[in-house]
Amino acid sequence: MRVHAHRGNTFTAGTVVLAAAVVEAELRSGVPAAVRVALVLALTALAAFGALTSPLVDGTPRPYQELLLAITALAGTGAVAHGLALAGAGPGDPVDAWWVAGVAGAGAGAGLVLARARSGTIVLGLGAALAVVALVAAVGAAWGGSDPRDGVRWALLLTAVVLVLAIVLRIDGRYRQAVALADVLAAVVVLLAATFLLDDVPGAAGALGLPTAEDGAGAGWQLLLLTAGFALAGLGATLHERGPGWLGALALVASLGVLARDGDGFVGWPLVLGVLGLVLVVVALRPVARRTSEEDDRPEAPPAAVVPFVRRRLAAVVRDPDPDDDLL
Repeated sequence: MRVHAHRGNTFTAGTVVLAAAVVEAELRSGVPAAVRVALVLALTALAAFGALTSPLVDGTPRPYQELLLAITALAGTGAVAHGLALAGAGPGDPVDAWWVAGVAGAGAGAGLVLARARSGTIVLGLGAALAVVALVAAVGAAWGGSDPRDGVRWALLLTAVVLVLAIVLRIDGRYRQAVALADVLAAVVVLLAATFLLDDVPGAAGALGLPTAEDGAGAGWQLLLLTAGFALAGLGATLHERGPGWLGALALVASLGVLARDGDGFVGWPLVLGVLGLVLVVVALRPVARRTSEEDDRPEAPPAAVVPFVRRRLAAVVRDPDPDDDLL
């Protein structure tokens, strides 16, 4: 038994409705734990069956297969969370960082394995995002310094370097996967900027059990965030991709917020950015001495001759009778 290609959309629609039913059961307090676990496991098996047994086209998954792969990874993450809770390792109150790291790490592993097996794009981005969550939670829980945000920042910087290398390796052969990883990279930059802006949100640091930061972002972090924000926004504009473009713009805005926390007046980054932007505008508007493009220097080709259309009558073709063609 397998899912045929012409029924894939219908199968996926039914799976999405069932996923909504499972989520609704999770949100209701009166549903027994055994029922919730059974529903999550059944949804995981059903989505995996449709995603892994339906045929691919030239090795590329269809949109409904991408959605089924994502549902499989998410449902599998929920199944791991239920399994840990049944084993006595619940999330706790407040939520334990190690529990988050374990659940997110399991979901990341499932997502990356599915992406490898079926060349999925959405599930690759989902797996990479869950891996970032697991890394941040684990580093925050294991950090021995006074402020866990210091370790989280270095972990995010290492993650950004790995993502850049993965994007470079995939940009030619697996373009869609490279774009998905660029979305995750932009989210990492936003998260990195958020570690410096957390104290500006009332009660956010206390809710996460973090101390108040004594110092703001140093010059190196500021330059890194600003460069990454401009680079991601430029990448989205160059590739004409909405994901990296919008997320890169959000990363740029967050980076500017970090820069604004540690400065006063126009002297500093506003002056540097203003001078740099003015130089680029002047360079773009400078007079052109001569044409440098070979296509511009090439003489224009003469227009093609217009051939008038003459309407002619159709000639009647009389077919000679065939003596061997006996209709009777």
